[in-house]
Amino acid sequence: MPLVFIAQGHTIVRLGCLLLLLLMFSGMLGCATDGRYREAYDIQHLNVVFLDQQTLHEEWEGRTGQSGVQFMPSHGGGMPSLKTLKGFFDFTTNTLYCPKWNFAVCGHELHHAALGHFHDKE
Repeated sequence: MPLVFIAQGHTIVRLGCLLLLLLMFSGMLGCATDGRYREAYDIQHLNVVFLDQQTLHEEWEGRTGQSGVQFMPSHGGGMPSLKTLKGFFDFTTNTLYCPKWNFAVCGHELHHAALGHFHDKE
């Protein structure tokens, strides 16, 4: 296949187009791989306790003295919302408390075990 061809009296340089496409493609690959990372955490003596919602609330109340259900004031002037405890990580005992098959909640609490406190107190 020729790198340059003539069509209706105009020269179209395919090499330039090919180089431009290669530069654009390599730039996209570079951007795609720039976000790669690896983090390793060694969590010593991690305890995991799976429990139902009622027992979770009782455990939370026994440890913190706070209810597992709270009314939160509305930020938009509407009705207040109800906030329900779904799981927690106890930093003092290195214990993760969550429902057995709720991977989102257990994963969130595992992130606390690895990364510590990462959101503000509410």
